[in-house]
Amino acid sequence: MMCGCAKELLAASWAGELDAESAAKLKLHLSACPECALEMQQLGAMWERLADLPAPEPSHALDLRWHATLESLAGPRKREVRRFSLVWQLAVAMGCLVVGLLIGAHLPRTASPDSNEVAKLREEVASTKELVALSLLQQQSATERLRGVDYSARMPVIEPGVVAALIQAVNHDPNVNVRLAAIDALSRVSGQAQVRQSLTRSLAQQDSPMVQAALVDYVTDARDHDAIGTLRELAARPDLNPAVRDRIASAMRQLTEYR
Repeated sequence: MMCGCAKELLAASWAGELDAESAAKLKLHLSACPECALEMQQLGAMWERLADLPAPEPSHALDLRWHATLESLAGPRKREVRRFSLVWQLAVAMGCLVVGLLIGAHLPRTASPDSNEVAKLREEVASTKELVALSLLQQQSATERLRGVDYSARMPVIEPGVVAALIQAVNHDPNVNVRLAAIDALSRVSGQAQVRQSLTRSLAQQDSPMVQAALVDYVTDARDHDAIGTLRELAARPDLNPAVRDRIASAMRQLTEYR
């Protein structure tokens, strides 16, 4: 069996769709081909992670529309309709994500790089991942929002909408752990000037020494020379935590050396 044929069977193998003959041939090929064996292992790991994937909830606007519709209904079936609508939306979103991930992982290897179908599939997968991340980041539970931050950090590419949501979390989330996790996730996009500027401005409004220190480290690691003025203003606050003041002094020395 050639590698090309084997790779076409990997997803079907994990989905339990191979007949005995094809499964035997694939097993024989994997025992002799380290590259395909590694890909099989990676696909398996992705399949297992899907089981832990949190179910996304509908957006606030969609939720409001559904509630308005439900309020117009009368009788005991109102609750049943609401439960069915939410389950249906979650099932569709999860189904799109699973199918998109499995197909997207293998289709680009056999399709032309310029294929419109491949490009469309990638856009749909990215859109579904963004929906999951944004849904989690909007939850009332801090634990769910933390899961949203973690999910965002593991996205191959953090979409602009998710970046904006993470910045919003840094600025306004009431939970310190969520803010710290969001700062860490945004380290992947520290090369974007707008992100650096947003987090530099955030320094002035933070009241947690831990978050202040994390932001100081962020602008230092990003070598953001433009943040020196903001750091100097923060260091001049009489009520600033001494440890944060020391961290700022170290950061300003490093940023000056980077020039």
